[in-house]
Amino acid sequence: MLIETMIALNKTIRLFLDSIGRRDEYEFYLNKFQSGPTDCFALLCPDAGSIEAGAEVLAFDLHFLLRLELVPAILLAGDEAMTMQQTLAKEPIFIFQTLEKGTTASFIEHARAQERVPVLVAAGQSLEEALLQLLPETAQRVHFIRAAGGLKNTAGELVPYVYTHKENFQALEALPFDYPALGKKLLETRPGVHLSITSPINLLEEIFTVKGAGTLFRKGSEILHFQGLEDADRGRLLELLETAFGKKLAGTDFLDNVAHAYIEQDYRGAVLLEEHPAGLYLSKFAVGKEARGEGLALELWREVHETHNALFWRSNVNNPFNSWYHKESNGHHHAGKWQIYWRGVDPSDISGIIEYCSARGEDFC
Repeated sequence: MLIETMIALNKTIRLFLDSIGRRDEYEFYLNKFQSGPTDCFALLCPDAGSIEAGAEVLAFDLHFLLRLELVPAILLAGDEAMTMQQTLAKEPIFIFQTLEKGTTASFIEHARAQERVPVLVAAGQSLEEALLQLLPETAQRVHFIRAAGGLKNTAGELVPYVYTHKENFQALEALPFDYPALGKKLLETRPGVHLSITSPINLLEEIFTVKGAGTLFRKGSEILHFQGLEDADRGRLLELLETAFGKKLAGTDFLDNVAHAYIEQDYRGAVLLEEHPAGLYLSKFAVGKEARGEGLALELWREVHETHNALFWRSNVNNPFNSWYHKESNGHHHAGKWQIYWRGVDPSDISGIIEYCSARGEDFC
């Protein structure tokens, strides 16, 4: 009977995860979180509005995380901490303790044993002070939760990435709490932490999918620009390409044709461009699995299209990235297994680039 119950539970969990996102994505994150070295896999920092409006939703999601053997901790800090605690105390899944040095790890382990969610209450500290005390030993991930969800631009559209140490692409909405400033402070003093902000209803999608469902805070990447690949590390580049595409390269001769390469300094992402009379052919656009969902693809793309006007490329028709390519291109054409895109190409050259992309051989086995 116990075995049958466990099988039914596992099926229910699998179906729920399938409803959130792609299986390969959530399995990647699930394995990553379950093998993490910290006391809990994430710190959740809700604002008063998210608790007032969504305490039951939050409790449901956290109960699901416990079923996955993932224990998050909730941090309540500042003037409204006690009020938020009173609201959460109505849900039996939560267990509370005042934030004190030296007792956090044992409290989280105690909550884990009881299959409950630990809530750390720091009424006498600001959110920044409490997080600086807890990171990175207690957790290396922080999810801010607010009723309004991720940050918006001045037009009310979601901003998926805020680059705290670079010029941001869009101006942000007026905020009652300066999350970008806090994000900048934490990324400076606690390098390597993951910071994002979402709503209670989108928390699981934010956690388990590459695309996410909120706003991610990043310092911003250093992108190296090479003219040709003479000064690039070809070994690391080839490893990135095969890992990102999940295939072995049929050969490496195509690298000799690369005229421009934009490569993240740690070789976690790269764009390779070849010369063509109609513009530049985007030969490869690769982002490593560990870097997906961080906005690196957007940073690479911005570097490329700010420098080069006429671009064209092809993508397998089954590539889930194609919806984004549609938005970033001026036009596209379906040819067999390929979807061909162009941006800034002269209309008289379009038939020629379609023929070029269709006839070009495969670079992977």
